Amino acid sequence: MTLTELQGVIEIDVAGSLARFSNFEPMYLKYLKRFITEPTYDALVSAMEAQDYKGIESSAHTLKGIAGNLGLVALYRDFNDIVQTVRAGKNEEAMAMCKAIAPKVQQTREAIAQLD
Repeated sequence: MTLTELQGVIEIDVAGSLARFSNFEPMYLKYLKRFITEPTYDALVSAMEAQDYKGIESSAHTLKGIAGNLGLVALYRDFNDIVQTVRAGKNEEAMAMCKAIAPKVQQTREAIAQLD
């Protein structure tokens, strides 16, 4: 799969991301593919299991930045919403949002894994 084809599978801003990577596609692809095994998502899951809301906030905030830099628009919005919800003290709502994002993360990882 190419980056152009990836845009048809997930919500991603390839042009904006490439600009952040000085239009150097190999570097962008390198970091995009690292998202497949990004350990911060595992930290988010662990924080959810422990009901560690500071951990959820911290992990979601980091993932928001990663998703933003990689142009993963939908994930950026969702992680941002989780951060804001935890900061507002709406912990149960944040937990539900964390659970709801899991299939999106999986779909994104699977799509990125298809890149050539």
